[in-house]
Amino acid sequence: MGMTFRERLLATVRFESLDRPFRLETLGFWRETLERWRGEGLPAEVDNELSAFIHFGCDLQVPLLLGADQHPGLYPLFEEEIIQQDERYITKRDITGSLVRVPADGSSTIPQIIEAPVKDEESWEEIKHRLDPSTPGRLESWKPFIQLANEQPWPLCVYITGLFGTHRHLLGFQELMLAYRRRPQLLHLISRHWVGMWKGILGAIHEIRPPDMVTLWEDMCYRNGPMIGPRAFQEFMSPYYRELVGFLRKELDIPIVAVDTDGKMELLIPLFLEAGVNLIWPFEVQAEMDVVKIGERWPREFAIWGGMDKRVLARDRKGIEEEVMRVMPPLLKRGGYIPAIDHAVPPDVPLENWLFFLELVRNFGEDFYKR
Repeated sequence: MGMTFRERLLATVRFESLDRPFRLETLGFWRETLERWRGEGLPAEVDNELSAFIHFGCDLQVPLLLGADQHPGLYPLFEEEIIQQDERYITKRDITGSLVRVPADGSSTIPQIIEAPVKDEESWEEIKHRLDPSTPGRLESWKPFIQLANEQPWPLCVYITGLFGTHRHLLGFQELMLAYRRRPQLLHLISRHWVGMWKGILGAIHEIRPPDMVTLWEDMCYRNGPMIGPRAFQEFMSPYYRELVGFLRKELDIPIVAVDTDGKMELLIPLFLEAGVNLIWPFEVQAEMDVVKIGERWPREFAIWGGMDKRVLARDRKGIEEEVMRVMPPLLKRGGYIPAIDHAVPPDVPLENWLFFLELVRNFGEDFYKR
């Protein structure tokens, strides 16, 4: 009898023995990707990421999405309000309270922020009530999911907004960059609140059912490096990271605390590790993140999820096989590895290529642990 999904995930991050690799070979699927695949034989009922993960036989988890890339953990959310619309763009007030511009055709893209909700300490005070961990009803809609984790051998994985992610949601990227110099006190006010908010929320979840993993969404790196350097990280993030991650790992005994950040983030790895993070993803190849070299530099300090170049999936089978064999043998030998591409599956990938990739990865992984 094989391991349960929960047992397999925990054993992976702890560098323990496995029956096979944990199956979560992508961070997700673009909506346009699933639309394309339905024209290539994917069943019509596979119309969102959850149904896709189930259809492709991934190891299941119970995810609680409490903000992350969507918002900084607001409750209640702002009501969306369309301000202006033409054939190309919609200008609206979105769920984060930001004034944004998005394509009118609904295509997947990062919204252009025109005005963020926080500009100074006064506007911070106006929004702060939406970040109160004790607001009645905050966790009500998630209780059935938490109960499901009690009934199934699946890991309970909570996805929250990291500190840089919170600052960026609230101030917008450009104003955040200026705030490091012009409004440091505002950032520290938000950061202290961030720690208390997530301590309260995650503590309340823990009372119902202890999470197996908490992931902090950051996306704080470009293709060429971090959006803030190590010195700014140590001033504006490290103290608060240490406090929150320490609370999660030591007081709540949560076994996995992960960070999700795109881009070239090698400079920040030591700082995340110093704070207690023990799983990092997705290691984008196009940002020169080589998980083979990363694994050699940090052989057991943290687990890795991802690191295979998503771009090869649009090429031929030879290219896919070369990428899989570049990464999987050394990383499985190292341990602490979840085989996956370095982001979501883009829409230029044929369904047959994705299926070939899955079969190759899973067959190699199963054969590896039978040796």
